[in-house]
Amino acid sequence: MLPAWASLPAQMDRLGANAPESLLALILASAGLAILALILALIAVGKRLWWKSQARHRAARVEMWRAHLLEVLAGERPPHSLASQIDVAHRDAFLRFLLPYATAVRGQASERISALSHPFISGLRRELGDRRPSVRARAVQWIGVFGGPDQAGSLRRALDDSSDRVAEVAFRHLARLGGPGDTERLLSCLGRLTHVDRRQVSSALAKLGEGAAPRLRAAVAASNHSQFVRVCCAETLRWLGDADAAPLAARLLREMSVDLEAAPAEVAASLLRLLRAVGRKEHRSVAHRFCWSPVPFVRIHAARALGQLGTGADEELLNALVSEDSSRWVALGAARSLVELKQVASLRALKDSDHRRSRLASDVLPTSQPTPQA
Repeated sequence: MLPAWASLPAQMDRLGANAPESLLALILASAGLAILALILALIAVGKRLWWKSQARHRAARVEMWRAHLLEVLAGERPPHSLASQIDVAHRDAFLRFLLPYATAVRGQASERISALSHPFISGLRRELGDRRPSVRARAVQWIGVFGGPDQAGSLRRALDDSSDRVAEVAFRHLARLGGPGDTERLLSCLGRLTHVDRRQVSSALAKLGEGAAPRLRAAVAASNHSQFVRVCCAETLRWLGDADAAPLAARLLREMSVDLEAAPAEVAASLLRLLRAVGRKEHRSVAHRFCWSPVPFVRIHAARALGQLGTGADEELLNALVSEDSSRWVALGAARSLVELKQVASLRALKDSDHRRSRLASDVLPTSQPTPQA
């Protein structure tokens, strides 16, 4: 048997014979890759130039729209003259351009914006039947922004949309374009909006006006409603400053105080906030009871309610909360209420002591202003 090195000359001869073919294949492959890279580079450059061209055209359109819109808002040009110039393909871009103006202007300028957008409303209503929730939500939003009370019917139907997002947008705009008569319809939709911030829900409901207050009070009193619904309605009554809600809030809190452990904490806290806003001195005893709630944030709002409803006779209770409550936030709320009641002697003494809440007392006490010299 020949050693391995003995076959090397034959292998080298075979490689030499195949070298021209291998080199040609390598050259062709390299050329192909270079051509492909060149084509891709040309495509990228072409797309970049196309996007730049489109951006210039869009900017030019927007500038033209802005100039004409200012003429419309100034009354120098009828709204339909600009609306008739908008190509169907540019409708969405035009409405997006118009949106900031529609939400900012008031009075006659707002009426001109509505007249300008009116030709597009029918197309938006058709989009309410689109299979895509995002398209339906956008259509509801634009109908709500550009439409008037005459579009409330479309918004009412959108409350029943299968998408919670569409229902949420319809809720906000119907509260603005509808009226007190839509209160029950809107309240029935609240179960689908538990993911929405309660302040946003209450802010929307407050736009219904004082005429909605009786229905809101009834919803607060209905124990079969969820805490979310009752809290939103109580917060709306607070926003409206509904004085007639004070006796109701006091009665409900009195009933809940029979068993503080079982009281719905979020509802109790919202009713205490409502009492702080619209209650009277005669309601202070209700707030007293909830200063002993097992839930810290309920005690906070009870202590804060006494800042408005309380008297000097409540100083002892508030001082006990400042010094002894396990929650620093409850102590802080009680201290602020003492300042509101102008009962600060005990806070000054606490400030100068070595008590664990001395720093808190120092933080809430008003700083004395130096007497200006003549």
